[in-house]
Amino acid sequence: MDRKAELLLRVYFVFFVFVLFAAIIYGQVIKIAVVEGEKWKSRGGKNIKWIEVEGERGNIYDCNGELLSTSIPQFNIYVDLKTSTDKCFNANIKMLSQELSRHFGKTAYQWRSELVNKRHQGKTTRNSGAGYYSLLKNVTKEELDLLLTFPMFKLGRNKGGLIYKRRSIREKPFKGLCSRTIGLERKNASMVGLERTYDKLLRGEVENRLMRRFPGDNVWLPLFNPEEIDRHVGADIVTTLDMRFQDIVHKELEATLIEEQADAGTAILMEVKTGAIKAIVNLGKNNRGDYSEDWNYAIASATEPGSTFKLMSALVMLENKKIDLDTEVFLNGGRMKFYGKTMYDSHMHGIKHATFKEVFAMSSNVGMASVAFKNYGKKVNYKNFFQGLERLGVSQKTGIEIFGESKPTIKNPSLAKSAWSGLTVPWMAHGYELKMTPLQILNVYNAVANDGVMLKPHLTKEIKREGKTITKVNPQILNNRFASPETIVKAQELLTSVAERGTARKLKIDNISFAGKTGTTVVNYWKGLDKKEYNASFAGYFPADDPEYSMIVVVYKPKGQYYGAAVAGKVFARVVERISGMGSSVRDEVVEDKDIAVEKQAGYNADFKGILDFIGLDYSESSSSKWVEMDESNDEVVIAKKKIAKRKVPDLKGMGLRDATYVIESLGMAAEVEGVGQVYKQSISPGAIISDQRIKIYLN
Repeated sequence: MDRKAELLLRVYFVFFVFVLFAAIIYGQVIKIAVVEGEKWKSRGGKNIKWIEVEGERGNIYDCNGELLSTSIPQFNIYVDLKTSTDKCFNANIKMLSQELSRHFGKTAYQWRSELVNKRHQGKTTRNSGAGYYSLLKNVTKEELDLLLTFPMFKLGRNKGGLIYKRRSIREKPFKGLCSRTIGLERKNASMVGLERTYDKLLRGEVENRLMRRFPGDNVWLPLFNPEEIDRHVGADIVTTLDMRFQDIVHKELEATLIEEQADAGTAILMEVKTGAIKAIVNLGKNNRGDYSEDWNYAIASATEPGSTFKLMSALVMLENKKIDLDTEVFLNGGRMKFYGKTMYDSHMHGIKHATFKEVFAMSSNVGMASVAFKNYGKKVNYKNFFQGLERLGVSQKTGIEIFGESKPTIKNPSLAKSAWSGLTVPWMAHGYELKMTPLQILNVYNAVANDGVMLKPHLTKEIKREGKTITKVNPQILNNRFASPETIVKAQELLTSVAERGTARKLKIDNISFAGKTGTTVVNYWKGLDKKEYNASFAGYFPADDPEYSMIVVVYKPKGQYYGAAVAGKVFARVVERISGMGSSVRDEVVEDKDIAVEKQAGYNADFKGILDFIGLDYSESSSSKWVEMDESNDEVVIAKKKIAKRKVPDLKGMGLRDATYVIESLGMAAEVEGVGQVYKQSISPGAIISDQRIKIYLN
């Protein structure tokens, strides 16, 4: 055979071998992919698969930037003990065991024995799970960072074998404060509160990641770079809540619940001009006998309101011009029969007749029922009373963004199933045979305080992503003309009369005015006199002449006192006093020497005049404005108007702490205070445009 033929033969042989191998490989591919495809897919799916990974949940803040709810990372720590070489393991195991013992308990000997034994198992068995060791669980970020500095672990995953799995837990820095409204983020139960409302925004993006199963604890980690899990952070929710106010309202309500051994209680503080909720407290008695946020009574619990509903009845009758404030009403001493059923006032006062304003101030059930029955008690007039209530919006939900608001129960005489009877008008007139939530009642009072403009209550100020505002929530008007201006003025006068000489007169606070209505509701009147239980309530607003905040307090089934003024009214008054500030803008020392110089000061007009009258110092008044400046000129003190613009930073120099903080907060700013005495310096110059700023004031 010549050389050319021999060479060709060798080429053909090699080519044949390649073709044969290719055919074998191709056959195996067909076998694996087609014949045994499902078998290998099922096996592969046990160890490698695509898994959805949720983004990092966003935060919830109060209106001043205080953190209300956030995600705290925790880590479960694992070690792949087959990764490191014998030389590396032996060189580091002693020091590693000592470090673990120093920071995470157990003795160094125990740590060393466990690690050595687990490594030995991994080297002597074919079990894929052997050699993987669950080291620690629920480790903080700080503890993880510490572990990464330990001997062997600091070499990284490929040499040191340290693996960690991250998870997040939801934490509330203020613990129980406003807990039910902020909400709960739960996977195995229904979420509540703002956590539920904004769940999709808070969650952020969900990503699919190729994950590998690590034996031992059935742990799934990213196939590539297992230690690194970059999560897309969700949006942040900034609420209208102010935790300074929340703390005050919570403590005052809780103290009264404990004192009266009530079943539960709720309180809501709302900004009159915006409908922004500044504080909302919901406390119920738990199994330990303490009080905690167990249910959102303010939004979800609709009950018979009792006398706080008399405002709604008065609004209907005033708007329909059926009565006026001086209309004479028959009281019959405090007892009257309607279709054979007797109604009583809280006590037999013996008064035969009173004006409607007096009836409202003394909270006479008989008087309110009598005048309502006179105007709407006949069947032909039932519908007029119901329609009057509907125009006020009391038959509708407020639409607050939290899930679970109960719908009011207001009987409709046009519907047979409503069980309307001849007794309905007199009993509805003073708050029975109907149900409303505390928030729905408060919204009516807020509308009266807001000169007839009904706003939608809301808890959200803005939504942010990566520090930038993406949505700002502005006040939303539900009814631009809740009632006529004449009716609103008369309703305001009625509520003021309650505070000044009616059932709330004992709640009077020096130098602070408020208006409102007491309520004492019998909750199980069908059980007989010996088994009566009560709900005590108070709804109103302050200051009375220029309302800033409205508030409702409801105390459910107190075991001691039960009248609205004595129980719920007490909470209202204490909150008003604390929020409005304590002390005087002018020092309280008694001045013996009347021949004194008065430095330039600024503050509340009535305070200045009271002090000057007390010490007998002559003064002239060039302005009757609420806020004034006081200066000495030509041996006489002059009180002049102090200008405070709504959108500009005011000049606070000369003001006391109470007045300065009152002005600052009324303009939507937050104050940081240094020193005592009167303001001599401020961090933001007077006249600057306000843009949700914090301002620091210095006193001496």
